[in-house]
Amino acid sequence: MTLPVLISGAGLGGVCLAQALKKNNIPFKIFERYGQSNVSAQGYRLRITTHGVEALEKALTPEMFTLFEKTCADAPKLGVRVKPDGSTVPFGGPPGGPGGPGGRAFTVDRSVFRDTLLTGLEGNVFFEKNLEHYTLHEDRVTVSFSDGTTEDGALLVGADGVRSCVRRQHIPNFKGLDTGMRIIFGKTPLTPEFLAKLPEEYRDGMSLVTNEDDNSQPVLMFESIQFPHAEEVSTLNMPGPYMYWVLVVHHSKIPSSDQDSWHLSSSEAANLANQLTSSWDPHIRTIFEMSDINQTSIRSILSAGPEIDPWRPSSRVTLLGDAAHVMPPTGAMGANTALRDAADLAQRIVSVGGVQNVDEAMVGSYEMDLRDFAKTAIELSWRGGMKSFGLIPVEECEPISM
Repeated sequence: MTLPVLISGAGLGGVCLAQALKKNNIPFKIFERYGQSNVSAQGYRLRITTHGVEALEKALTPEMFTLFEKTCADAPKLGVRVKPDGSTVPFGGPPGGPGGPGGRAFTVDRSVFRDTLLTGLEGNVFFEKNLEHYTLHEDRVTVSFSDGTTEDGALLVGADGVRSCVRRQHIPNFKGLDTGMRIIFGKTPLTPEFLAKLPEEYRDGMSLVTNEDDNSQPVLMFESIQFPHAEEVSTLNMPGPYMYWVLVVHHSKIPSSDQDSWHLSSSEAANLANQLTSSWDPHIRTIFEMSDINQTSIRSILSAGPEIDPWRPSSRVTLLGDAAHVMPPTGAMGANTALRDAADLAQRIVSVGGVQNVDEAMVGSYEMDLRDFAKTAIELSWRGGMKSFGLIPVEECEPISM
């Protein structure tokens, strides 16, 4: 009997890999440490651009890709660029423009997108399974969970995010970078009451609030998200229209310790957003004042360095997505790179005749291409972050263990 591919993590990269394996009749199992409804607060709106779209076309069946298209929001467009006092400034556009660096682009709600990619995987996804470590054997890999159970597989794929347990064991000396920036995510429902207080020019497109003359000010990006085909989707819980917003600020400007900011509750994060923008134009402040407090969260902006040191490949363990190359969200490349990793890995497994034929050479080739692609994506993300969100140069960031 062929042992399955074991996927640690049911994030976007992990479930995309699972869809591609299912499409090619390769056995797999996904293990996710959290419950099914506990979606990591890593942002609510994602832009799926050229590499991500190509990956989805490879990974999904035509029927699944059609479902994906129906769950997408309206096509992106540019909004306005203003200062915190509401005065308008010329808008050169965000890094890469709203649609990314050319090609097709889709706007998705992160939670809906994940639920879409989980469709049809029932029975192969196991929630509340916290992987603690793995053990290598000549013919298999055994993963051990915190509940005392184990599972054997032919290949373990660490798709378990920035703080990857698989990576910590596989590459114990891996170093990342703390950019010093913190990001507060939020949603504001597009209710009649909210729209009545919002200027017309703020209601459509992706807009930016920034003051290049005062670097102490946070930077705000906001965009209205609406789902034109929501009524055609009966199998998923589609959200109502909302304004997606992110507030980016250097941790030194947060009126609390860095440790405290990481552990802020939803209500505390919402209060912080209001506090940081207390002097802003009232029309802009409406976005924070009428936001859904329960949908607010704060995260650190971490990254791998552009030059990711190579590691010795294993025929039994590999990585994808943030576990291998976390990057700032300021280039809209993180999710696209994870999807690209997933489709590429699945295709390589297929090309060698199945997971039972995976060897170090195949994994090593996959990981070399992964690092090369990630280098470009990280550099793009950094350029966008420095241009629009005040990121400091890579050389000035603090190395951290991840």
